[in-house]
Amino acid sequence: MYAFDEVAQEAEGFHRAVVERQPFRPLYVKIKLIYGCNLKCEMCNHWRLRRERPLAISRFMEVLDELAGLGCRKIHFTGGEPLLRPQVPELTAHATALGLRVNMTTNGTLVDKDLAKRLVESGLRAVNISLDSPERRTHDKVRGERGAWKKTVRAIEFFYRAAHKGKVVVRLNTVVSRLNYASLAALPDLAHQLGAASLNLIPVDDHCGEHLSLRRRDIATYNETIAPQIAERALALGLMNHESQAYPFGRTSEETACARRGQYALGWYDRHPCFAPWTHSLIDFNGQVFICCMTRDQIPPLGDLKTSSFTEIWTGNNYAGIRDLMHPPALAPCRRCDDFLDENRTLLQIFDGAQLKSENISLSS
Repeated sequence: MYAFDEVAQEAEGFHRAVVERQPFRPLYVKIKLIYGCNLKCEMCNHWRLRRERPLAISRFMEVLDELAGLGCRKIHFTGGEPLLRPQVPELTAHATALGLRVNMTTNGTLVDKDLAKRLVESGLRAVNISLDSPERRTHDKVRGERGAWKKTVRAIEFFYRAAHKGKVVVRLNTVVSRLNYASLAALPDLAHQLGAASLNLIPVDDHCGEHLSLRRRDIATYNETIAPQIAERALALGLMNHESQAYPFGRTSEETACARRGQYALGWYDRHPCFAPWTHSLIDFNGQVFICCMTRDQIPPLGDLKTSSFTEIWTGNNYAGIRDLMHPPALAPCRRCDDFLDENRTLLQIFDGAQLKSENISLSS
């Protein structure tokens, strides 16, 4: 997600920004283009709730200009379902022209051959497509629409066929819940068959009660019978880099206990900071700015793009206050988040390396 080589080259500046609670650079910014969705997923409230109109596309264009000027490297379009806004190809082309890498997450059901081609030609570099089971009925039950599986699989095929028009990479996102975990052993083979480059298993964050979260016995069954099969096939097919990626609920008793409580960071943020306030931002559909998705419903917005520039928000007092709070243990919502674990481990190595270098210089002077 991050330009780690650039952070490493600016390690001293990154270290100083963290220590002094100052902004570094918004290297990776997620933009929710819309709140609504065309599906009725069991684990999601986007289709259950109504929200105000989204920010105008022209304002999102202006924000992209600003982000490029601040040194942003990656934009991720999401929703709701972002493709409910027909201007996504134009937004993608504009961001690409600014030198930004553009990724997108979609359920794929609105993608036809022409749209896949337009998105790839506009510069889309990666697309995360939500596929919750290799079984049609299971996926359709999770996503709340009969025939959703067929549309999503066709979208993956359309992007795969259009890949020669650009450099797009197709990844599969799978939300692992009580409804689908038992069906997932064959998922790597389907992903490979469809031409996906990687497989990302996401533990369910149950916004709608406890009927989707895995129980203790579910996690035990998954870890003993499903995860080993996924790991073996996904590693063999190049869909995962590490065996641990097949175990989103952890493996030790301590980790699985955390997962059962919905603390999918598995204890990492009890002892370490999250560097997102220095390198990441979430722009909501209505222009409100947060650190990330996990804090969106837990912490007041840090600013509003309807009344402020992104730069004013990024360098303002609200962001500074969050940076000041982000020391071990991290913010309470961080414990539920596994999005940036690998990234934070790498950033911590860069931070610690700069700290050690600074200490060595002090000792030798």
